[in-house]
Formats: sequence, C-alpha cells, structure tokens
Amino acid sequence: RGGFGSPRDHEPAWIERWNKNHRAGKDSLDWFFRAFNATGIYEVFLKSSPRFYGFIVCGGMVGTYYWSRTWDHIWNYINQGKLYAHNPYVYPPAD
Repeated sequence: RGGFGSPRDHEPAWIERWNKNHRAGKDSLDWFFRAFNATGIYEVFLKSSPRFYGFIVCGGMVGTYYWSRTWDHIWNYINQGKLYAHNPYVYPPAD
C-alpha cells in the first residue's frame, strides 16, 4: 500500500465497490454484447479515430443509398400502374 498519489494508492472504498459491480451476465442485452464483442468490430473499426470516422462516413453513404432504394421500391409497389414509368407512351398507328 502506497502513500497519497502513488501508483499503489487505492481508490476510496465506495469507488472500489462501484468498480467491482459488473453487469456481465445480468443485463437483458447480455447476449447482444457478447455477440458484438465476438465480432471484433470494435477492435478493427472503432478503436482508432481515423478508422472510426472512415467507418461512419462510408457506412453512412452505403446505409443512405440502401435506405433510399428501399423506399423507392416501396413507393413503386404501392403506386404500381399510377406512375409515369409504368404507363409507357403508345405511338399512334402510322397513316
């Protein structure tokens, strides 16, 4: 046990009790945290700042594209036959 401010000095008792309280195995989303930690996404993409920003920007671009395409397909499905693209122009017969 060291003196005040030394590396061996411990935290106050209430902080040590707080740090001993782990949620592992108790949380309702424990299955999700275990699965997420097993993927290694944090270590590869989220741990360093440049890779994090790159992941967010690229993920946002890809996510936005597919979000837009999904709603385009839903719009086309709901309005089938009512849109200009679904009603092609039929040329009149030549005289």
